[in-house]
Amino acid sequence: MLTAKSASDAQLEGVASGADYYFAKPLSIDILTQTLKNILSQRQKLKEKYGFAQLSEKIQQIDEEKDQAFLNDFLLIIHENLSDPEMNIELICNKIGMSRTKLYTKVKDLTGQPIGDFIRSIRLKTALQLMTEQQMPIAEVMYRVGIQTQSYFTKAFKNEFGKTPMQFLKELKG
Repeated sequence: MLTAKSASDAQLEGVASGADYYFAKPLSIDILTQTLKNILSQRQKLKEKYGFAQLSEKIQQIDEEKDQAFLNDFLLIIHENLSDPEMNIELICNKIGMSRTKLYTKVKDLTGQPIGDFIRSIRLKTALQLMTEQQMPIAEVMYRVGIQTQSYFTKAFKNEFGKTPMQFLKELKG
């Protein structure tokens, strides 16, 4: 609404009558231009939000299902080969049917960790589970999770859990 009335009561009456905007004379072209830009921008945002909202939800759901299926396959391959100290990225790439670069990117995006760190974490969490639930000796645990040296196992375990395997077991028993 464009009017010569600039009093607050007149502005309130104009807006109450259904005007989207109320401009008093003399009109500033800069204010009018910016107001029109804002109106058009807001309308475009509403179109995008409500026009594509359902589509984007469906796409997100499909992506989440694909990502979950990928993670399930990836974890299955890791668990099937967990005791193999030679399990490496090439083996996983061949089994999952994906290039090395794409696999690295996908795993990093989904887990927040590089593949090597993620596999080591799974190995160590499995080791912890074997040590606590099955009370298996550390040498047997190392064999089962595909770690060949005691020093590496101890160092990696401490980095993951903040304690050596022996300290962890002592605290668990004590």
